[in-house]
Amino acid sequence: MENKKILNHTELSMCIMQLKSDILLQEDELKHKFKEFLFTLNPISIVKDSIHQLARDKEVQFDLTKVGLNVGANFLIDQVLGRNRSIKGFLSSLLVEKFSNTFINKNASGIISGISKLLSKNN
Repeated sequence: MENKKILNHTELSMCIMQLKSDILLQEDELKHKFKEFLFTLNPISIVKDSIHQLARDKEVQFDLTKVGLNVGANFLIDQVLGRNRSIKGFLSSLLVEKFSNTFINKNASGIISGISKLLSKNN
């Protein structure tokens, strides 16, 4: 507020009311800014923001898809070859898992595009 000459009691009262109003507005704005600041320091919000940024990253999406393919292949191999049934099943499942992991990691983009084409045909 600029300096101005106050000549009477009414003008003084008006200036005081204006200053009180300005103070209340500034306090509300400060409270709001402080709450925003506290929210940015919240560990949960930091983790959420980081995950959202990672989810938008194409390389991370591709890596997560490869991991999902490997986990799915390993699960199927364990179910078919019976990793826990015998030593022969355990060794054969390990061998097939190594080959499938190598195959999936080298040909992941082709596998992903093939799966997406199959899914789009069914829908």
